[in-house]
Amino acid sequence: MTKRVAISYPEIFESVKQYFADRDVEISMTDKNEPNSDYDLIVVYDDYDFILSQDNVINIHPSLLPAYNEKDAVIKAFNDGVKVSGITIHSKDRIIAQYPVLIGVETHIDEFMNEMLEVEKKLVPPVIDALLNDRVFDFSYLFSNPCHKNGCNGCGGCH
Repeated sequence: MTKRVAISYPEIFESVKQYFADRDVEISMTDKNEPNSDYDLIVVYDDYDFILSQDNVINIHPSLLPAYNEKDAVIKAFNDGVKVSGITIHSKDRIIAQYPVLIGVETHIDEFMNEMLEVEKKLVPPVIDALLNDRVFDFSYLFSNPCHKNGCNGCGGCH
């Protein structure tokens, strides 16, 4: 039976669709206001009101909760001068996954926002996969340096 996932966050749609390209999962771009009882899972971005009304929803929040649990969390964290922020994926009753994003002293807000988006693109698909298949997941390998698998190749990532 095909599982159905609705994404109401266009920035990650293609990465999720590509991740599930060879699997029996239908990925749809949707407006969160559409009727959504037909979906196994709905993915929204930074929308607490919507997530509290649904059981089959996960929310991507642009901070490491519980810090910056408000709108514009990325800009507020950056302006406050924090050195570590990140992505939290949660449902209405639990945190499902978190991943940090470091903010360097000379990092520009645009670089920080781009890094947050890149983490979301890598983090969200395996989280969706694990939830659809009711299993524990380990996504840390997605962020590891490829030369570490076979020792150091001199890329500089481990020095």
